[in-house]
Amino acid sequence: MLTRKTLDYSDCGIKFATAGTSSDFSGYASTFNGLDTYGDRILPGAYDSVVKSIAAGAARMPKMFINHKAWELPIGKWTVLSQDGVGLKVHGELTPGNPAAASVRASMEHGTVDGLSIGFRLLKSDTETVQEKGQDIRLIKNISELVEISVVTFPADEDARVDPTSLKSAVETIETIRDLEAFLRDAGLPRSLAKAAAGQAKRIFDRRDVGETVSLPDDLRSLISSLLKDSQSLSKELPK
Repeated sequence: MLTRKTLDYSDCGIKFATAGTSSDFSGYASTFNGLDTYGDRILPGAYDSVVKSIAAGAARMPKMFINHKAWELPIGKWTVLSQDGVGLKVHGELTPGNPAAASVRASMEHGTVDGLSIGFRLLKSDTETVQEKGQDIRLIKNISELVEISVVTFPADEDARVDPTSLKSAVETIETIRDLEAFLRDAGLPRSLAKAAAGQAKRIFDRRDVGETVSLPDDLRSLISSLLKDSQSLSKELPK
């Protein structure tokens, strides 16, 4: 049976790292020793076998979905799993060009989606039930199989969170002309128009006066805004 466990990750320090063609982020998919709303407590080291199996190539990396919708296309891929004193730390990439992935990124940046949920399988020997203040607590000592980690709307565990202030805006992550071109494509400009706009931006910066400084990202943001507004006029200048 596939078990799912939902975690809020608003304080995990998740941030996006890469502009343009991919959106990298990291955080905690699971935390240790906390008691969740299901009456479960995941113990430190519970992911040892999962992490080792994936590293050895004996198991696959879990899939990334929205709200456990495994019948839909994944919105990205998890690239790194590791354990520390807090819990299971994950690093993933949202799929470039996937509209659902773009919506998830926008929602996480806006703070309207702030949860992760793990889907896993257990063997009988993986757990132990104890009494705590008159309540049955299931101690999870080992995760036999980690099937998927979803970005979810409704989190349950208050111990794993994301800091929304650590998320960079798409504009602030632009560092190269290629990043700018990819940003403009993601903003809805056709590929040829985005390439022409990025080339125009390069010419603007190249011909500035010697010693003139450019404040980024403010100047870059203004430039992008102008390029987007002038997209129709730029399209007329494209070679036929």
